[in-house]
Amino acid sequence: MKNLLLCAFSLLGVLFALTAKPKLADRVPHDAFLVVAVDDWEDFAEKIETGPFGSFSRSPAWEKMSEWMESEMEGGFKDEPALEEMMETLESWKDSMKGEILFSIGGLDRMLESEAFDKKVEEGEEMDFSDVGLPFITLMMETGKTEKDLLKTLRAMKKEIKRSDGDFAWEQSTVNGTTVHWIGPERDEEKDKKMALFMQDEVMHFVMGGEEHVRDVLLLASGDSSERLSGNDQYLDLFDEIGSGEARIFLNFRPLMSMLLKMSENPGLQMPENPFGLTTDGVVEALGLDSLDSMGMQFDPRGGEFSMSVALFLSEYEGLFSLMETDDKEVKLRGFLPPNLLSASSARYDMSQIWPKLSAMLEKMSPQLMLLVNAQIQAFEDQIGVPFRKNVLGSLGDEVISLSRLNPGWAENLDFLFSDDLEEEDLEQLPELVEAPTNDVFLIALRDPKLFDQSLRATLDGAMQGAELFKETKHNGVLVRSMRGLEQAGVSISYAVADKWLLLSMGEPQLLNQVIDGMQSEKKSLWDQKEIKVALRDIPEGASQVEYFDFSRLMDMLTPMMDELMKDQGLDWDLDPGDLPDFPYFMLGWAKSVKGGVVSSVKLYPKAGK
Repeated sequence: MKNLLLCAFSLLGVLFALTAKPKLADRVPHDAFLVVAVDDWEDFAEKIETGPFGSFSRSPAWEKMSEWMESEMEGGFKDEPALEEMMETLESWKDSMKGEILFSIGGLDRMLESEAFDKKVEEGEEMDFSDVGLPFITLMMETGKTEKDLLKTLRAMKKEIKRSDGDFAWEQSTVNGTTVHWIGPERDEEKDKKMALFMQDEVMHFVMGGEEHVRDVLLLASGDSSERLSGNDQYLDLFDEIGSGEARIFLNFRPLMSMLLKMSENPGLQMPENPFGLTTDGVVEALGLDSLDSMGMQFDPRGGEFSMSVALFLSEYEGLFSLMETDDKEVKLRGFLPPNLLSASSARYDMSQIWPKLSAMLEKMSPQLMLLVNAQIQAFEDQIGVPFRKNVLGSLGDEVISLSRLNPGWAENLDFLFSDDLEEEDLEQLPELVEAPTNDVFLIALRDPKLFDQSLRATLDGAMQGAELFKETKHNGVLVRSMRGLEQAGVSISYAVADKWLLLSMGEPQLLNQVIDGMQSEKKSLWDQKEIKVALRDIPEGASQVEYFDFSRLMDMLTPMMDELMKDQGLDWDLDPGDLPDFPYFMLGWAKSVKGGVVSSVKLYPKAGK
């Protein structure tokens, strides 16, 4: 078993962590890179259980999987009573987590402060994780356990690991008046490579980073340091914007960028000389990675509901992030989206600016490379006689819509494809059997539909040099062009220009035809459904994007996949399709620009009549 128990013990609480409340946030340095915490683990778990996701834990499928796992565990412990006792002890620690949990990572610069790292960089050798230094890692959890319980657990752990010929060392020291237990492999004599465990104020601490980091945590806990996460303006501003929920995740990109800057100063980590003049610093700056500030997520399961909000803050919209700018235009929910969809998305985004922004990024990264790319594109435009960038890309508008619907025969096809009854002659139906689970349609608004259509046709005809690439049909007066030669692969790609929109379809034509019909009539749309209209009241003014997803339809797709996956893995769970919950909820989400970044939120809503 070697270090199996040690790993299990050290990672036990991490699996349950999800964010920070004032008490434990006071024990985290202000410049932590990652913070994951839950305000009250027991309460959070109970609210998840009584909310939408509780339908999974209450389902026959969950019961059967739990019974199977319990049986497997009991079988593994049959001849190992000491091991079974050890696992029960660890389980009791999990059950003792009655309050706040917080996990954090900081001190990223330490990852570069390793002799093995420097040596391999100097020699140009390939590195693995063991060559980099360890950052500061902290896991804290409020518990009903005591120092006495910790001693008992460590003694049992040492006994069991030694009994199984594992590598385990345990020593004690006193740091700032607190008893600290250091555990790790015997071969690691340095405390920087060992885990420190200690109890303080009914909080269990798991700390990696050596005595220096232990002192910092204790100093913060004593209130003698003002440089704590709970006073970090980034942290406070971000969760002021999206709310704190009952669990949250926080990412501070500044320490990461500091580490990348140090890496770029290391000659051994520079990009090799190249004809395009690309440099590490130049690529980072051109991509806008140095404009990343912070990101956060909060989870709220209160009131039998579930919602999640996200914020991404930037110092400026540069590089890749310039593609996120929305010009503060509000989303329009179009009435031609048919009902009964798996998913739908509607956003305001100026597609005509994609190429100018990408070219600006490339120019900043390497003027030489940009010259080459421009020359190649210009040669292509001269060859086909169409100014593609101006007439095609420049004709794109500022609305983007996507929608998908489950392929009704996909589940049956999957069952048949993996069945024992499949005969060789059935392989003639292979294209139908392997078709995609969804039919998808993407729409982009057009500034000049006529110019776009003519230029796109001329571009495709010029590129194919007279070859008949598309088959043309008409639906409700709209010309639909479908790509030839893909039928044998079970793929269907079509496009049309209708009512100032470019429509691109992947899958069977029914969904595309419904969208075209919706543009020409007053049929009931997705957004007209009663429960969705009610949910739309939660969308704030100024939202630039709205997302919809029907989880009940997703379960229709997952059920046959789950069944075949279990068969393939040889898992004896004895699951029937009816064992999985229906999960009768849909998700509605939104996104909008705020000062310094973008915020978004999603929430689960019950479906009508479910």
